[in-house]
Amino acid sequence: MTLSLALPASERPRRRLVFPLTILGVVAALVLVGPWLVQHDPTAQDLLSALEGASAKHWLGTDHLGRDIAARLVHGGSRSLGIAVLCVAVSTGVGLALGLLAAYAGRFADIAIMRLADLMLAFPGILLALLISGFLGGGVLPMLIGIKLALWPQFARMARAIAIGELAQPHVEAARLAGFPALTILRRHVLPPVLRQTVTLATLGLGAAIMSISALGFLGLGLQPPTPEWGAMISELLPYLAEAPVQMAAPCLAIFLAVLGATLLGQALAEPPALPEEM
Repeated sequence: MTLSLALPASERPRRRLVFPLTILGVVAALVLVGPWLVQHDPTAQDLLSALEGASAKHWLGTDHLGRDIAARLVHGGSRSLGIAVLCVAVSTGVGLALGLLAAYAGRFADIAIMRLADLMLAFPGILLALLISGFLGGGVLPMLIGIKLALWPQFARMARAIAIGELAQPHVEAARLAGFPALTILRRHVLPPVLRQTVTLATLGLGAAIMSISALGFLGLGLQPPTPEWGAMISELLPYLAEAPVQMAAPCLAIFLAVLGATLLGQALAEPPALPEEM
């Protein structure tokens, strides 16, 4: 008999989740608690204090208009992350509904929905978001529309694939022959396995949504000034990189941590559980 110091299989997935959950917890604390800790108005200008370094008054310094970077960082985070979560939530709901409809409603609905999803997937997600925001003049609503159009096909294709497999199961066929309503069959037998996979895809989609929102803000197609937003902060501070490296690094680091945490969490959730090792 050989002894192994490895952790039990049930403990390994938990360890994989610790690091990404820690990162996301730090970012969430920054966004939720930060506005109470940093009392400065994120839009208040003080040209006499422009591009000041970090100090007791301004923890991360000020930008070219004398606005407090820490205040803009925490208030901008609530908008960047809030919009990203909203985009993913709406895209998930729309994608799941259309995916289940494609799997259950018959060949015509399946072909129509999947061809529409293929059409959306033919455009790179960020390009589609840029086109929609550019045509509609930027702002929150065009940004929401563009990102949701880029994300929902992934959820629809995943939901359809899982639903087709579940609908072919004997117990589901028996429920259908027994005359159970379609909504009851989908809710009790098909939706639970679909939702288990949706969590992983939604977590990965959150990272993509954060990147898209930051890119749109950097290009001036997201939230409009003086509203703080991480991507817009980078764009505003880019000409002053040599004079204000700390101020420039703050929103970059926030975006990096948020995307890294979401991506690592999605990858950890997607990994299959390890098989138990012999003692």
